[in-house]
Amino acid sequence: MNQALAGIDGYAKGWVIAVLDDQHITWRTCTINELRHNVADLELIGIDIPIHLVDTGWRTCDQETKKALGKFGSRLFMTPPRAVLELGFHAPNETVQALSLELTGQGVSRQAMALSERILGVNAMLPDPRLYEVFPELVFAALDGGDVMPSKKSAAGAGARIRALDPWLTTLGTSCALLMKNCPPDVPVDDALDALATLAGTLRISKGVAQRWPAQGEVPTIWT
Repeated sequence: MNQALAGIDGYAKGWVIAVLDDQHITWRTCTINELRHNVADLELIGIDIPIHLVDTGWRTCDQETKKALGKFGSRLFMTPPRAVLELGFHAPNETVQALSLELTGQGVSRQAMALSERILGVNAMLPDPRLYEVFPELVFAALDGGDVMPSKKSAAGAGARIRALDPWLTTLGTSCALLMKNCPPDVPVDDALDALATLAGTLRISKGVAQRWPAQGEVPTIWT
């Protein structure tokens, strides 16, 4: 049975959504607060944002995924507990760090706090059995023999990601070049590629071949 699938990545103006429906990929974009409406018609959704938050400590899925990245572990930020995120990016840093230290034993990155509005907004959509947290860096690795790729900001990294996606996209009668040509012009190349990788991860979930961290247990879970 055909399912309408999506891979979603954040970009400066909100969310970029790659939708696969009837063997055809199309693009959508929306603001941070319009996501729920823009995925209402979809049946399985992968998104590159932490979902299923914890009250204390660090998420096991983050710890295990960071290990899987090896020397590239800094590409995944640790997701702080819900109460820390709820303070928001504009809360005094000393307040944020004090609460993080109390709940986790460590401080929290500004990167994580900068995403707090996005993270809380997506988690407000739960419970939603369609939603899966997908990490594009390891999807790319899975599509390319297991090796983590160079930085997505580099030409070499972008080229490696396009090379990894194209064999799959060819089966759909398209390519990265054609899809990029049709992508909304305000979406950066790396965010569009991440959305496509997240879509590939969602497809892997639908086929039962995705890898997950941790390998067993309940959510939070990161999929690739």
